[in-house]
Amino acid sequence: MEKTQFHSLVVLQVKVLYCLLAALGLSIIAALDLLEDKKQFAMIAAGFSLALVVYAGYLLLRRKQRSSPYPEWILVGLLSVFTLFGMHQSAQVAHWIYFVPVYTYFLFPFRLASYITLAYSAVLVVLVLEDFDNYSRLQMLFTYAACYTFSVMYALINERNNRALTEIVNTDPLTQVYNEHQLYLDLNKEMTRADRQRSSLMLMAVATPKSWHSLKVEDYEQRLSYLGNKLRKCLRKYDACYRLNTDDFIIVMPHSDAQDSEELKNQLLDCMADRKFAALKELPVHVEAYQPDDDAHSLIRRVMEALHAG
Repeated sequence: MEKTQFHSLVVLQVKVLYCLLAALGLSIIAALDLLEDKKQFAMIAAGFSLALVVYAGYLLLRRKQRSSPYPEWILVGLLSVFTLFGMHQSAQVAHWIYFVPVYTYFLFPFRLASYITLAYSAVLVVLVLEDFDNYSRLQMLFTYAACYTFSVMYALINERNNRALTEIVNTDPLTQVYNEHQLYLDLNKEMTRADRQRSSLMLMAVATPKSWHSLKVEDYEQRLSYLGNKLRKCLRKYDACYRLNTDDFIIVMPHSDAQDSEELKNQLLDCMADRKFAALKELPVHVEAYQPDDDAHSLIRRVMEALHAG
């Protein structure tokens, strides 16, 4: 299993586990409401619990994350509407408000979750101040603030860990440049940006010397690591380097034209001219420009075909 697939699987399993734990908590609330003869609230809690179980089962069967998490938007939206409008009907609903920020920060990226919870909190504070007495206001707002603070701290730690893990997953351990999976993610973004801003985008392909292919594994990896280090040192601030599965390298050069790519190419060849590995002096290099009718795969294919045709 590739590192990217393993990372996605771990994230999926954690999300499934959290959904099931949240469903268990809601089922306990439903049971307590039923014992207190509050059948309406018990049915609502049981409904949310069932929805979370169904969604968790769907994620397990699909075996990957949705690119557009509509079920999560629906669940958070229904929960927010229920808590905000339900407090007018019964103070019992107020206990649900503490669940909203925790669940929102878990399901959504930090920035998006912050926007959602800030908007929710602003409306919530207004409703609490209007509908409850001073003692209840203090109790509810203090508890909600504690839950909100816990959610933010959890989300910040989780965001930092995810960034670090993503960096590890999408970086080639031998050369310390990005891997092919990250190339397609970044290239699609750069192509979209180039189309939107009507700017140029250049790709530089670098092939490993043919004389290296007959070396022992240890020697080959040593040279490959050295080449990756050299490439990283030659990059400009806004360039990015990637190692393909074929052991060739791609340098993505946003906001660059043919002159920029030629300058980088010459700088790269000058940097490779050292005594340690003489084969680097004959390093095959090819540059291609992004065309509006390209997609990521066709562009990479055209670059690599030209690189190995020379």
